[in-house]
Amino acid sequence: MTMADPAAMMAAIAERRSALIAQCPAPPPTPSAEELRANPIRIIEVGTSGPSAIFIHGGVQGGLGGGPGTFDRQRVLAEKGWRLRLIERPGFGQSPSRGVDDMEAEAEWIAEMLGEGSHLIGHSWGGADALLAAARRPAAVQSLTLIEPALFPIVMSDPELRADPEMQMVGGRMAGLVLQSETPADYAIAFKRTVMGLPDDPGIQDRIAGLEAHREAAERLGCALLLGKMASPEAMRAAADTVAAHKIPVLVISGGWSAFFDQVGEVVARFTNGRFETVRARNHMVQLANPEAFNRLLNGFMRDADSAVS
Repeated sequence: MTMADPAAMMAAIAERRSALIAQCPAPPPTPSAEELRANPIRIIEVGTSGPSAIFIHGGVQGGLGGGPGTFDRQRVLAEKGWRLRLIERPGFGQSPSRGVDDMEAEAEWIAEMLGEGSHLIGHSWGGADALLAAARRPAAVQSLTLIEPALFPIVMSDPELRADPEMQMVGGRMAGLVLQSETPADYAIAFKRTVMGLPDDPGIQDRIAGLEAHREAAERLGCALLLGKMASPEAMRAAADTVAAHKIPVLVISGGWSAFFDQVGEVVARFTNGRFETVRARNHMVQLANPEAFNRLLNGFMRDADSAVS
């Protein structure tokens, strides 16, 4: 079974996912419209003047990585004249949960937050959110930066990529995370080994070690990952095509530590007519692991995007 036979692969993955999800507790209900209005998403603002830059973190609720601290080391960009808006996605920080993580639903409220125009930066799951949001309101996006975005399914939208041996190997590895797991905890531990890299942040190290030492923590993460609603390959590709058609400046950043993220990043950059760059890091948290190089690249990219339209 390979990516060249996507129907068979997707059917096998769907069957195994269903068996794993059956071991998870029922997810909380989605709040009503009234509850959503009464409990808005929290925005942390850093800087009082300059062009707007909205940051969308990754991770899944109750899981490993992501959260409002993802962009702590980018706050210094306010000193360079940017008005930062750090979004706490639902279920993180002080933002109440809106049910399971849902890329399409999150893209809707992110698009609204763009206002009359903003630069948009997303990491991991938040990178996929950002791409989908940009496609909803392309005229309001001054630039789009995607940091190791969770956009692997987009590869399935292209027959040539599905037939590529390197992509088949990467695809088989990711599919194996589901197909070879007997429990949600197994899936969480396999996922973190594949996706997180070599953490040099003690807090991340502690959380990774905690997964293996405490099965209940691994079960929670595994269920959050399995229940999270990713956009379809077709929706991701349509968003990339829309961004390309509207000539939004796009920067895709990878840490160079993972062939998986490097390859997906290059594909996303090609589909969006964007630019692919490597900021050397030892793990998935590129902007935390190498903040000086990351901030220098992001600042220059956003400045160039503003200059191009002024």
